[in-house]
Amino acid sequence: MIEPNDVMKVEDADWEKFKEEAYKDELYYSGPGDLLDTAEGREKFCRLNKTGVFQKPDPQFPGYKIWVFNVQGEGLIIKKRSRVDPAIMENVEYDAQGSEAGKSFEPA
Repeated sequence: MIEPNDVMKVEDADWEKFKEEAYKDELYYSGPGDLLDTAEGREKFCRLNKTGVFQKPDPQFPGYKIWVFNVQGEGLIIKKRSRVDPAIMENVEYDAQGSEAGKSFEPA
């Protein structure tokens, strides 16, 4: 199972192998269309993952990261570069059921 911040420990030479293994883990955030794009998926992610910070490369903005701040069983925040204005970070807060509870923005 992929643990929080495992992506930071991977050597460049092992990156492709790591990605193959990570995509097999249903809790690994892989961008649009994955587990965190539905309320049911976010609820499952929140419930099954320990409290921690997860990150991965942002497939839509090479060189940048998507961050998932999870509080097990309580909620999570997904922080990523805004798709409308790349100079802004979008922070979307979700409750334990995966429903949106709030949104905020900050300079990137």
